[in-house]
Parts: sequence; structure tokens; C-alpha cells
Amino acid sequence: MPIVRELRRRRVFRTAALYVVAAWVLLQVADLAFPALDIADEAIRFVWAGVILGFPIAVIFGWRYQVTSHGIEKTQPLAAGQSPGDLGLKGFDFGLLAALSLVLVVIAFGVVREIRQSDRPGVSVFGREIPPNSIAVLPLDNLTGDPEQRYFTIGLQEALISDLAIVSGLRVTSRTSSSLYADRKKTVAEIGLELGVAYVIEGTVQRVGDNVRVRLQLINAALDELLWSENYNREVRDVLMLQGEIAKTVADEVGVKVKPDERSRLTRRREVNPEVYELVVKGTYFAKQFSPEAIEKGFKFLNEAIDVDPRQSLAYAGLALGYNTIGHGINAHDAFPQARAAALKALEIDEYSGEGWAALAEAQMYYDWDWETSKSSMLKALQLSPSLDQMHAHYAYLLVLYGRMEEGIAAAEKARELSPLDPLWAGFAAWIYMLEERWDEAEQGADECISLDPGFTFCHYAYAQVLTAQGRYDEAVRILESVAVDNSFILWSLPPTYAMAGRRDDAMKLVAILDQDHTPRNLMHIAFTYSALGELDKAIEYLELAYDARADWLPWIAFKNAYGGAVEPMRDDPRFREIVARFNLPQ
Repeated sequence: MPIVRELRRRRVFRTAALYVVAAWVLLQVADLAFPALDIADEAIRFVWAGVILGFPIAVIFGWRYQVTSHGIEKTQPLAAGQSPGDLGLKGFDFGLLAALSLVLVVIAFGVVREIRQSDRPGVSVFGREIPPNSIAVLPLDNLTGDPEQRYFTIGLQEALISDLAIVSGLRVTSRTSSSLYADRKKTVAEIGLELGVAYVIEGTVQRVGDNVRVRLQLINAALDELLWSENYNREVRDVLMLQGEIAKTVADEVGVKVKPDERSRLTRRREVNPEVYELVVKGTYFAKQFSPEAIEKGFKFLNEAIDVDPRQSLAYAGLALGYNTIGHGINAHDAFPQARAAALKALEIDEYSGEGWAALAEAQMYYDWDWETSKSSMLKALQLSPSLDQMHAHYAYLLVLYGRMEEGIAAAEKARELSPLDPLWAGFAAWIYMLEERWDEAEQGADECISLDPGFTFCHYAYAQVLTAQGRYDEAVRILESVAVDNSFILWSLPPTYAMAGRRDDAMKLVAILDQDHTPRNLMHIAFTYSALGELDKAIEYLELAYDARADWLPWIAFKNAYGGAVEPMRDDPRFREIVARFNLPQ
């Protein structure tokens, strides 16, 4: 076989063998290094692709060139009549060819596997691609028949979501979005499409005394194909360990690599007093509501849990979350400091609590205005729980303060992907797009916010500001007047909007209402109203009061278009610039 003899003379087989060995070493290094460097596991497919594409190049190189002691030299063709010597194939050569063929088959199989895992087409209801490692836990059915056990079932669903979120290779949809499918009126394929997930978990829970029975199914959403199912029987005190066990199993079934530290956190011994667990579940459920009455009810349950077991980190994390909700909504003066204290207590008990770090980060950003410390806490939260949608959303606003607008937009969009049916994150994204004057995307986000929940007044608040920033005052007024004025978001937003629209009397009637209760958010919007009216002395006076009250969203006045442009008349006032300078913004 002349061609084989020529390949041997040119040492192509040796070059190919060396290339295969080097490629194998490269792939092993990548496989170990990517998780350590927090590079997505999927990225290794590019290494595989490079190895495959590089192989023919290496063969061509081996055919045309020789590496000698004098450097790289072009291989000379065999002279006429020259004997090449004994170049017949020996046993070693056949073994080398077989090994090379086997390696190529393995490499090809790896590439095909990566492609098959990533090539699950699908687009969510809002036009976003469906990642192959995405999953949602649907509301679990309560088979107990006792309505009170509904909280236990909700808590188990949320805890399972939380444990799945520990696995960085998974993209886990938040309960805010997945809980909308409790009635199961849609097929699994439709739910997967709307949530933008490749997999869905559904199941049942039955609690009998201190025992709990859980049946779960993992389903390929696009194909509506059952991939795995399992029955679990445990004591309630072992329910935290059960959640970790299930999360690890699901990750393995999906084909996602669980890092050693993640596996350790999921499998660690965690027992909980059944009475405490039930109180924590109920308390956290109510603490996540936007109603002051519900939050107070949640606090009652959580404090009872702490009285029974002062070392219960979940209870403190729930308290921190509730206080942060009060700080953002009702805007009470002392809410964020109490959130910070509760979060620190949760982390003192369990330093691996992603929710604890997230709650701490919010207090540090919106009340302490400690940008670097808050960023550190946010990154810690996202390292521990990469699928915390609310943390990505708040990180987006922190990145804005750093002047990293594109990264901020990406973080806001990440929150939308993790909870595509949560209107809040669509409104968050709209607000950032407004700062960048990306009007089409800002309006799309605000419109999506309203379409997801027409009764959620924050959406109308955000949409009105997007419109006023463009000078479309009458449209903004119509948006806000379509909602009852006694809602806090509308009461804040209407006075500056009326002022920009030239309706001074209407603006001042509402300012009189806000002026009766000097909450931080009220003070801030009174300042914006006077600014829009051109009364800068009054505007600066109330802005100073809002600063002293630590109004949570005040630092963003530093940016053009903030609050729909109501801030702009103050922009060149030295007193305004001095207030902005006090924030010590990081950009």
C-alpha cells in the first residue's frame, strides 16, 4: 500500500498520535478547570469542537512538514529509484490505527451527546430560547385532604426549588411563575413552553402524622415523556435531607454535573423539629405576600418557630425577607435594619444560606448604600443559589450604579428568564431600558408587565415613567388614572406625572395627601413633583428629607431619565449634585 508507506515515511501517524494525546490532556484539564473557574459545563462542547476541527489540520501538517533539530522543515518527496526501506505495516502500526479510530469514535460520540443535549428546540411564550438544563417544579398535589396541609405542600415545593437551585448547572424557574399552574389546565408541553423550561417536575404529597409520602415525576416537557419517577417515605424531621436527595437525583437524571461542594451541601445531615418546620413553612408563605396583614401573620409564625428552636436559620431568613418586602413596599423607616439583623442571624447559623445572603445584600444596598459590601453579598448569594431570580434582578440595579449598563440589562433579563411569568421583573427590566433610552424594549417590558398581571400597579407605575421620559405625558396620565388612586404606587406616581403634564392643581392635591405621612417613598415623590413644577427650593428641601430617611430607590436619581424625567429640572442645581455626591456611587 504505497499511500500507507508514504504516510509512515512522512511520520503522519506519529503526528496524529501526539495530537490525540495532547487533545486528551486538554479535555481533561478543561473538564477539571471549568467548574473551578465557574465556567458553564456546556462550554466544554467548544473544546470538543476545536479538537475535532484541529485533527485534520494536524494530519495535513504532519504530511507536509517535519519537526527536526533544525526546526520545522518541509518534507521532501521520495526521489525516483530511492528505496524507502522496510515500511510495511507492523503489529504496532495496526494497534496505533485501531487506538486512533477508537479515540475518534469517542470524541465524535461526545460531540453528538453535547449537541443532542443542547439541541432541544423550543421558544417560550415571550420568544426566549429554552435552555436544555432548565427545569420547573409545579405545585405538588396535597393528598391529605386537610386544607391546613396546603402550606406544608407549598413549603415542600419551594424547598425543593431552593435545593435544585444549589446546582449551578441547572436553571430553575422560581415558584412565583411555576405556582400559576396549580390547576393543571394546560398540558405539560404548554407549561414547559410558557415557562421556557426543558423539564418539569410534578408530584403528590401526603402527610400522615409525623410521616410524609412524596411521589415525584420528571418529565421531558417538549415530548411529554416520563423520564423518572420515585416514591419517598420519610419522617417529617428528615424532610430537609429528602429535598437534597431529590435535587441530587434530578440533576443526575437531567445529565447535569453536580460539583463536589454542591453535592456536599445537598447530602449533609439536616434534621428539623416537625412543629418548627410547619411554623417556618407557614411563616415564609405569608412573609412573601405584599399585604402588610399577611406579612405580620408570617412574622407571628416565624417568631413562634424561633421560640421553639432559636437555631432555625430558615425562620430568620423568612423574617429578613418579610422586612425587606416592607422596606420596598410600605417603606417603613426601620424595616431594612431589621432585615439586616435577621439575615445576619440566619447566616450565623447557616453560612450556606443563599436566601440569607440575598436578604442581607438587599439591606446593604437599599439602606446602607454600601455598594461594595452589597455586591460581595450578592455574588455570594448567586454562587450558593444561582437560580435566585430576585437576586439577579437586584444585582441588575447595582450594576447600573457601577455604570455597567449592558451587564445590568443582562442580569435583569436573567431574572425574567428564571421567572418568566413574574410581572415584577419585566417592570424592572423596563426601568433599566428607560435609563438607556432603549424605548422599544422599555415599552415591551412594561407592556409585558401589565399583560402578566393587569392588577399589579407597579406595572402601571413603570409604564407611566417610560412614557413621561419620552415626553408622552397625556398617555402616562391615562395609564395611571385607569387604576384606583388610593393604591400607593399610583399615589406616588400621579403627582409628578400631573406636574409634567402641566396639571399643577391636580398634582398639589395629591402632594397634600403624601405630605401627611413622611415615609421615605412619599418624601421622594413630593420632591419629584416640585422638581417637575420647577419649584427647585421645595424640591431640594424634600430631597434632603428623603435622603435623611434613607429612601431605598433614591440613589438612582443620579441617572438621566430616572423617574420618567421628573428629576431633570434639578440636574444642574449645585445642591442636587451635592446630594448625589454623598451617595459615593461606585462608577
